[in-house]
Amino acid sequence: MKKAVKPAKINPVPSICPTEAAAMTSTHSQNSLYLYPAQPDFTVDHLPDFIHALQAIGLIAHKIDTEKTAQHYFTGEKYLDYIAYMGCAPSIQFEAGADNEKFCFIKIHQLPKPQLIHSRKQPRAPHCPHCNKPVKNWQDKKTAASIHCDLCGNSSAIEKFNWRKMAGYAQLFIEVTDIFPKEATPQQALLDKLAAITGSKWQYFYSCQ
Repeated sequence: MKKAVKPAKINPVPSICPTEAAAMTSTHSQNSLYLYPAQPDFTVDHLPDFIHALQAIGLIAHKIDTEKTAQHYFTGEKYLDYIAYMGCAPSIQFEAGADNEKFCFIKIHQLPKPQLIHSRKQPRAPHCPHCNKPVKNWQDKKTAASIHCDLCGNSSAIEKFNWRKMAGYAQLFIEVTDIFPKEATPQQALLDKLAAITGSKWQYFYSCQ
């Protein structure tokens, strides 16, 4: 079994043409690990400063230079120090090959308001914070910021539900592509560094689209 190869420090990488970028957008987001602040409405005032901070800690490298990937970045030199792959994980690619096959890169999403991102494949019903029972029909009981539980009759903020690492509600996300659920996990060192950068606690989940 091949072992993960640590990405180069920040050496020049061939650019990906717009056609390849479009394909990457549609096919390389099928399985991802998301990092997000625990405070749903947390955002950054100046995104370039946040990007620079992520580069400074070695999580991301330089931008994927295409017209259609505004905030897509190659993994940084310390990526494998921050993201731990399980023993059964396959070899990891950090660049697109000649056939533009899947590879691991990082997207930064800053949204105008908090949004729920949840796994459409392998979905898990969230557990109500009041009765701790799964709300199986939560999509029908969801508003912009809350979900009603028919089992106990309480409505709670979306972020209060236990999504069991398969959904997250936030305004700012760091998406690590090409990772299946539980294939890799972020190390506490990374979560601590993100907290130090933003002043907000961070957590994570997986999404299969």
